[in-house]
Amino acid sequence: MQKKHDQPKIFGHRGAAGLEFENTLASIKKAIDLGVAAIEIDVWQTTDHEIVVFHDAYLDRLTHASGFISELSYAKLKSIPLKNGAEIPTLQAVIELVKPYKIPLLVEVKAENAFAKTLEILESKLPYSDFMIGSFYHQQIMELKRQNPELQTAIMFECVPAFLEDYLQTVNPDYVVTAIETHNSYLVETVKAQNRKLLFYTVNLEQEITLALKAEPYGIITNFPDRLLKVVNDL
Repeated sequence: MQKKHDQPKIFGHRGAAGLEFENTLASIKKAIDLGVAAIEIDVWQTTDHEIVVFHDAYLDRLTHASGFISELSYAKLKSIPLKNGAEIPTLQAVIELVKPYKIPLLVEVKAENAFAKTLEILESKLPYSDFMIGSFYHQQIMELKRQNPELQTAIMFECVPAFLEDYLQTVNPDYVVTAIETHNSYLVETVKAQNRKLLFYTVNLEQEITLALKAEPYGIITNFPDRLLKVVNDL
């Protein structure tokens, strides 16, 4: 079990998605108020090249509209409220909210066409210490890291790849973000042996918290930062 001085950092998932409507400014502000170490968000690019904060490819679950978010303009999206009545925020708006607090953003890029604009916005608004860019699109992450070693990068997994040692050395991410349900000791030991930072997602339940803490990760991503912060502060 980790000692107080090296307790895992708590990342708010889509802000504080278990407490406020996910990926909204209210959810992100809730995570800030609770005292998270960092905040994870998801981004897509619209047809008019705006970067918006939204998780799903489809609008259906989170709004009363339907269709692919990437096939709409931002002008159109502004007329589509979320189911709680809030507006779908832009990456720019999220940065403006978090910047005074110096809480880093872990920005998961959901589509290949969104990398360039997302990075352009992040680099223009924040120092490299205040953001990480991540994705399930590992090829793009690898290329970004090669182009700029100063950039903090993350790759997301839902399972444990074979030949993980070589794979991580090739892609060279700073962070490895993996599902709590499917990790194993091979992944944990390999990531730590290469001095990369291990993050688990999405850790909400008591048994998931216990499992995550046993592996002593760098950080834990959760919908309920209040729960996790209480646990780690009591370690």
